[in-house]
Amino acid sequence: MTRSTRHIRAALSAAVFALLLAACGGGSGEPPPPRPDSVVPSAPPVVTITNNVSAEVATGPITFTFSFNRDVGTSFTTEDVVVTGGTKGAFARLSGTSATLVVAPNAAATGTVTITVPANSVTDATGTGNAAVSATKAFNTVAPPPPPPPASGPVVLANFDDIRPPVAGFEGAEGSAIEVGPSGGGSGNSFKVLRSGGQPFALGIIDTAVPFTATRRIIRAQVFSPLAGIPMVMKVEGPGGANSGDVQANEQVVVGWQTLTWTFSGIDPALTYNKIVLLPRLGTVDAPPGRAYYFDAITLTEPSTGATIVANFDDIRPPVAGFEGAEGSAIEVGPSGGGSGNSFKVLRSGGQPFALGIIDVVVPFTATRRTISAQVYSPLAGIPMVMKVEGPGGANSGDVQANEQVVVGWQTLTWTFSGIDPALTYNKIVLLPRLGTVDAPPGRAYYFDTISLLAASAGGGSGPLIFSTGFGTGRRTVEGGEYNGFSGSNLDGFNCNGAPENCGGDGGFVPSSTAADSFFFYYYQTATPAADLYMGIYVQAPGLVGGFSPSADTPGVQVGAQTTLRFKLGQNPEWFSSATNNFMIVMDLGKRYTAGGATCRLQLRRVVTPTAQAATDYAIPLSSFALVQDCGGAVTSVAQALAASPVSQISFQGVGGGIALSDGARTSGANRSVTDSGGRYPTTIVLQGGIRFD
Repeated sequence: MTRSTRHIRAALSAAVFALLLAACGGGSGEPPPPRPDSVVPSAPPVVTITNNVSAEVATGPITFTFSFNRDVGTSFTTEDVVVTGGTKGAFARLSGTSATLVVAPNAAATGTVTITVPANSVTDATGTGNAAVSATKAFNTVAPPPPPPPASGPVVLANFDDIRPPVAGFEGAEGSAIEVGPSGGGSGNSFKVLRSGGQPFALGIIDTAVPFTATRRIIRAQVFSPLAGIPMVMKVEGPGGANSGDVQANEQVVVGWQTLTWTFSGIDPALTYNKIVLLPRLGTVDAPPGRAYYFDAITLTEPSTGATIVANFDDIRPPVAGFEGAEGSAIEVGPSGGGSGNSFKVLRSGGQPFALGIIDVVVPFTATRRTISAQVYSPLAGIPMVMKVEGPGGANSGDVQANEQVVVGWQTLTWTFSGIDPALTYNKIVLLPRLGTVDAPPGRAYYFDTISLLAASAGGGSGPLIFSTGFGTGRRTVEGGEYNGFSGSNLDGFNCNGAPENCGGDGGFVPSSTAADSFFFYYYQTATPAADLYMGIYVQAPGLVGGFSPSADTPGVQVGAQTTLRFKLGQNPEWFSSATNNFMIVMDLGKRYTAGGATCRLQLRRVVTPTAQAATDYAIPLSSFALVQDCGGAVTSVAQALAASPVSQISFQGVGGGIALSDGARTSGANRSVTDSGGRYPTTIVLQGGIRFD
């Protein structure tokens, strides 16, 4: 039925009703008085149109409100509104005198939205139609041009939530897409590169401008990998064949989420690069159904602010030399894909296992600036890449191995000189690639470029220092450090044998939507009280897997001005209610000492009396730890130990009976006296979220 037909029927119904009243009459022969709602008003209903946008020009959807001066019942619908300049959306009748309509202005345009309610579109109870009314609102939905990238500082290129450039997959990665990634990392959506069959170079592409500058050449991303130790390659491309070449991540890849960086030393910042090419596991085909690799929070950044370049072999070109089989070393242009102009080539060919290159330059160490960074090209992977610094009077840092695993090609490596004395002068950098092995003639060339002393933040600084933020799959923290449990007692030969009545073992990790809520728990139980037992959880420093080097310093987190260790830990009720519910914190330091012909390292210990059974936040002053060493008095205080060595591993232990560990003041404990509902004697540690130094 049309609107006009509806109005005619309403008018006819009113006339018929009047005739019936006259025919029937009343007892006096007069018609009854009219009902109040049958009185014909003297004027049509009036509608007023307003909107919710206070600004002069709307930039998005507009909600229009229709207000009537009297009840129009259900006669007003979305069909009664004519819209130009936009598209109708949700309509809501709030009452007989009020309704709303959402209108989306035309996309990517400027203009005016006009709202019209034509005459006689709406009727009141007497069938009287409204007078025509219109309202307008100017709009501009043309997206403003993105602001130019800053001349310096980090630039977020893609996070796939609010910054969501086009993506695609090719050559066996056609199933790639933007979606929510695995828990434990990323933030909202990520770019999933799904490699399934196809070519060994199956790839994902992100179409986004990369505003490189002369100093802003590092891309950082959160990356999830289902495999460890694989090449994680990135390159950037642009019109006219501009191409960075394949660049491998500076860090060793672990299972789960981690932050990786790629240093694009060989790009020309004057050129335009508008594609990021992602090549996970380059060189290998992921057979169907394939594997998914996730990328998030992709950011273009610079080296640490305040870094001091001590040599780049172009404008900063100190004297160099080679010795003991590296006499052919020289400054020259290095391999493509890294470096910037000239590099220092250390050519090892015969000679001694310690064939070396030397750079004569002063390194301005301070108490908080102790890390040297360099771009390094290696023809071999997995080799020791050793550096030391020397000065007059025998000042010597000792051999320091790079913090990162060495790969083939260019990468950025760092060396942390925890044991140096910043009051001394160090004026020689000694480079010892592949220390311990002779490169037989014609030899191998190793290249070094952009050697910098990093800012204080790289050596610990004064702000929060992250040891881990939470637990992921594959026995790796979010930062890539290994974690696990350990246990044993006199009842099973001090080696958990897996028997249900003797052991129990690993409770596993529990993932969460945030790393801070993930937790790892480990339990040990015996069928009868044990005379001696131990159990606990260990967590290793970011990127550290497999424990301590038998012959060199082990990397870790270098504490600077931080004073407090923070973590969240809980126990099982039986242990907490026992008389020996103390737990022990042990921090193992990574610096290797030699005493009496033997290798030793330092430990810091602290026994803690728990304040609650459930997982509870603890803040333990570093000054309250006890120094434990058998290194012939290598250091004499906790502060000196933390200044000299990084923290490589932190463990939380329950150790009871005759082997209970002490920090010199109190003894740790374990549950050997309280049974659970099954009659066993359990000891359980739960570590939730991260570990940090403040």
